[in-house]
Amino acid sequence: MLIGEIIQKLNNGDTYEDIASSIKISEDVFRKDLKNFGFQYDNKEKKVIFTGYESEYENTLRVCYPDIKGLSI
Repeated sequence: MLIGEIIQKLNNGDTYEDIASSIKISEDVFRKDLKNFGFQYDNKEKKVIFTGYESEYENTLRVCYPDIKGLSI
């Protein structure tokens, strides 16, 4: 699953727990991996936003999560 697909699912109502379970990783590690890649939940906007460099945004969305899975371990 691409990072862009994951972010879209989260912003459309799927939970971190649901997605983490579907890719067989703990929710904590999943959250940390996304944060390490520059994504975090914005309570004000009620969605996951990218906080990294704007120039990296498009490429980051195209990364396949299994390629980075478990970076936070």
